[in-house]
Amino acid sequence: MQQLLISRAFDQTKMHVVQLDTDSLTLAISGDKNRGPEQRFDAVIKDIEFYNKNKGFFFSEDNQRKILGVHIEKQGLNCIALSPKNYIINDECGDVSLVAKGVILRQNPQINQQTFVDNIKSGTVMKVTNTILAQKNKTMSKLSMTKNSISGSLTKMLVLENQSCCSYIIGLTAKDYQIKQ
Repeated sequence: MQQLLISRAFDQTKMHVVQLDTDSLTLAISGDKNRGPEQRFDAVIKDIEFYNKNKGFFFSEDNQRKILGVHIEKQGLNCIALSPKNYIINDECGDVSLVAKGVILRQNPQINQQTFVDNIKSGTVMKVTNTILAQKNKTMSKLSMTKNSISGSLTKMLVLENQSCCSYIIGLTAKDYQIKQ
């Protein structure tokens, strides 16, 4: 039903999926440039009657989450997304909403919009250190963990001659894979 709503109600040529995960979705919508992000889906509705009749099944009117529904958590003028839960949204006031899964952002101020841009342009990997307090056997310990934070995502696939897909591995081509008949 959701796919029916999307395909019938919205002009999909003005919508682009930026990132998609099991429980989240980020869309880039080419709306009315004279209006801000509060326009939501208004500029891409192609069947207003169908949309008005069915929007209550999917969208919450009072910002309450709905099972299998759409809830707008953040909106802005642009978005840079490296992978699900690793993105930046800029709003019209110049505020930045940065999400980096597994990173304590207040401990890692080096994670910013430029970090994302550097990763896209040159593949720069940013390491972060998260420090937490943990208690075990009545002893409090300070734990510091260093890990790769901004490393991008590899979403390429190779299509083999029998039209099956396999993971992309640097240095290998489709000819390097053997297909069992």
